[in-house]
Amino acid sequence: MVLAVNPPQRSTTLTTVLVIDDNDGDRKYWCEALKHSAHNYTILEAPNGQSGLDLCRSQRVDCIVLDLDMPESGFYVLFDLIRDRTRPQIAVVILTHLRVPNLLEMAKHNGAQVCLVKQATTAQDLENAIQNAVAAVRSKR
Repeated sequence: MVLAVNPPQRSTTLTTVLVIDDNDGDRKYWCEALKHSAHNYTILEAPNGQSGLDLCRSQRVDCIVLDLDMPESGFYVLFDLIRDRTRPQIAVVILTHLRVPNLLEMAKHNGAQVCLVKQATTAQDLENAIQNAVAAVRSKR
């Protein structure tokens, strides 16, 4: 007797996630992890803040996964995206190598919903953070 095993069901809700990270290896790793998650994400990539902002202006993006440690500063992107931190229009998850608590708290104070440190984050952690951040932003609209 052969038992059929059903694959895990993917969510039908389409969420667009933009990963902005200047480190090609990190960006590719996290994009691949999200593509293989249980959620039905559309994944966009940007190697720097300016190209990420351009994508946000030309396409609907539900969540940005943003590295703070970039030559042009991830904070520049955060400030440009979140004009009103009491009613953000887009979810932002900080995912960075920087382990500076004050910096991560400042990011949250300026509109990021979640701040994660890459070395201590799993693909499941990132997926959970994205889902929670998107839900938080939608509830404030």
